[in-house]
Amino acid sequence: MHNALAVAVPPSDASRDRLRDAPASRPRIASSANQSPLDPSSDALTGAASSPDARPLARLAMPVAINDPRYPSRDPQQRMLEVMRVIRDVVQPTAKVVRAGDLIFRAAQPFSTVFLINAGAFKLVSRSLDGREQIVSLKFRGDWLGFSGIAQGRHPCDAVAMDTGNISIIPYETLTAACARHPEMMAVVHEAMSAEITHERQSLMSVCTLASLARVAEFLCAWARSMHQRGLRADELTLRMTRADLGNYLGMTLETVSRCLSRLNRDGLIRFGERGRRQISIPSLVALEQFVISGSAGRTDAAAA
Repeated sequence: MHNALAVAVPPSDASRDRLRDAPASRPRIASSANQSPLDPSSDALTGAASSPDARPLARLAMPVAINDPRYPSRDPQQRMLEVMRVIRDVVQPTAKVVRAGDLIFRAAQPFSTVFLINAGAFKLVSRSLDGREQIVSLKFRGDWLGFSGIAQGRHPCDAVAMDTGNISIIPYETLTAACARHPEMMAVVHEAMSAEITHERQSLMSVCTLASLARVAEFLCAWARSMHQRGLRADELTLRMTRADLGNYLGMTLETVSRCLSRLNRDGLIRFGERGRRQISIPSLVALEQFVISGSAGRTDAAAA
């Protein structure tokens, strides 16, 4: 009781002088000295590190800023899970299950909503004036759909599900309002936009600069890295697209894609699965990446084509 009253009584002038002249002390950390570090396996969804400062988001009153320097860096899978947790806590989106072939949005459709991919694979398809279709991007878990519609107020392409998946539906006005209230939400959106720009640039570089065989190998490397970042197996891939779609995306004919895959299989860089040629295993991702880097890709292109 005495302590409670002492807090309520204003300090005297002498007390103020003592407080003012006292040296600054370190800020207190609201944690017990005997508190043990968090077990990394205690929260599989957030993938929290074993530092006391890296508390899972579910245990915080407010979602932590993704780029907060107080928190240790995490691997891509943990970062993706943390971003998805922030979205769920701050925006509280509506989830929807989609099937292969479902349209998420059409080209020229008015823009009002963005989508976060919780599971599945999706392709973005653009059409030329004469009706030709071009697959311009592939999207997976943790990626966003719809940002390209912001500039013109209409979607410039179709978004199509390639297999069964799940998406979060987020009205754009809700997203911008959340960004205004929560800086960590703005950081999430900016990071997603930057990642999309970087990915599209890397894809363009691959199509424009690599020979056919190296282009297919680089596509498989990129797919494997993407699966690894999402906590999925990177040594065994299931192609969610046909050979024709793959050739369309890489700027190659179906026949060239098939020859390149067969050549990579003969060289031992990939192996086809027992369930069909869409099942591809990668014995050594390092060896496949080295093949892309080496000059052998250019030398063997003529034989592959």
